[in-house]
Amino acid sequence: MPEITALIVKQWLDEWNEVNYLPAPPRGEPKRHFYVFSMNAYDLKRLSGIYRRDPKKPPADDEGIQRRHDPERSAEILRYIRDGFPLSRINPKRLVDPNEIPSLRMPGWIPGAVVANILIGTDKRGPAQHSPDPIHLIEVRDQNDGTAKFILPIGFEGELWAPLIHPIEIIDGQHRLWALENTDNEPSLFTDTVDQQLKSFQIPVVAFHGLDRTWQAYLFYTINQLPKKVDQSLVFDLYPLLRDQEWLERVEGPEVYRNSRAQDLVILLWSHPQSPWKDRILRHGGRAKGQVTQASFIRSLVAAFIKTYDAGKTGGLFGAYRGTHSSELDWAREQQAAFLIVAWDMLRNAVKQSRAPWATSLRERSSFKSGSPEAECVPFEGPDSLLATDQGSRVFMFLINDIIKALLDAEQLDLFNFRWARRGSEDDVEALTRAISDLKKQAPITIGMIESLCLTLSGFDWRVASAVPNGTPEYDRQASFRGSSGYKALRQYALTHIVDHGQPILADVSKVLLLTLGYEA
Repeated sequence: MPEITALIVKQWLDEWNEVNYLPAPPRGEPKRHFYVFSMNAYDLKRLSGIYRRDPKKPPADDEGIQRRHDPERSAEILRYIRDGFPLSRINPKRLVDPNEIPSLRMPGWIPGAVVANILIGTDKRGPAQHSPDPIHLIEVRDQNDGTAKFILPIGFEGELWAPLIHPIEIIDGQHRLWALENTDNEPSLFTDTVDQQLKSFQIPVVAFHGLDRTWQAYLFYTINQLPKKVDQSLVFDLYPLLRDQEWLERVEGPEVYRNSRAQDLVILLWSHPQSPWKDRILRHGGRAKGQVTQASFIRSLVAAFIKTYDAGKTGGLFGAYRGTHSSELDWAREQQAAFLIVAWDMLRNAVKQSRAPWATSLRERSSFKSGSPEAECVPFEGPDSLLATDQGSRVFMFLINDIIKALLDAEQLDLFNFRWARRGSEDDVEALTRAISDLKKQAPITIGMIESLCLTLSGFDWRVASAVPNGTPEYDRQASFRGSSGYKALRQYALTHIVDHGQPILADVSKVLLLTLGYEA
């Protein structure tokens, strides 16, 4: 008889004895251990039955645990198994060069266990509440050495195997199981050799024995609902650990390339001594006044600077172009980071020196001594400044990108003079410090334009609504910046401010941007 060796996992606390167990199904007292083993997906699926929720039944009458099978989800898992990340997420048609596929392919490991229950003879399943045929059951023999023997039913591998009630029921992991066993979803992806390999592809299984339906529902809920989703900032923070993978060096193309480059830039802005964002980016998520999460900063960079150029729309200064374009900047990441640090530093200096009413009011609200360095920084990085929020920082990056990009396209800037190459002996700080210095020396016209733009923006009201007296016109305007629609409103008001108060060249390009973006001046 075919058999499997499993490990016995003992998990029980004395406090669990106080649980209100019932003497019979569906809430009987469970065994005080479960089992861990591996099995190929083909065999596991032949032994398994899945009882899905029936939308036509009242919830209290429906004994199904699983959600409906989603073929697209199984197909997605199937692509991941073959191609790994990031290739499984990339449409091959969007690759610049199809020959990149081998360098992008990675192992598609599935270390997560399928959770299952092994039926016992008294269990009843199906609409007619049948008991499983004894010849179809799996015999579980606990050993004295911490292992167990699973004696599998005779004939389950044959063509005639068709039990009314299967001996295993899947609690969690049906899409992984279906993806591994069924390659019909995307047959074009697989050769016969790969298809045969999948039939012997081992997956880990956590199995309970004779577990009542109530506890299965409880397990499914706790597995799928209680774990906290990993913060996106922490996910982005893992990119440097994959530094040897070639896809991280790309900028153009699929979103994963753009995210990886944006994450590189965020780390440089977070770590460099000259950066206004040094130690002010929350790399692992969370919330803090005066700081922005890494995920938010990355999304802003991708939306503003690292976006593909489309004719008639605002393009990304660091982005790729569809075809060729005369103003494409072939910059290394240190050059891009240098541009960002210079722009943000100029805004910080302009705001620190600003005596506009909004800036003065924020300094007066703060607890710092008037005239102190801490008080001077409040309008830029204090808790009541939009510039210290995701919303304000994103809008500033849009303004810098859109205006400088438009002037570059109009051949009115000298950014192409910025030539730089990293020296082999330099670390990141040294390389970026030299890139900042070279940018200032080699592109004085652009530097002057950014400085003028930042001086104009220092007169714009960057206060959060809570820092403005209620019932005033200023409050109504600042309150309109709240919520998701506030990004658009803040961008529109800032462009209008540049039209009204900026030097003519900046005012003219801002007028065009208002029209391009569909805003009213």
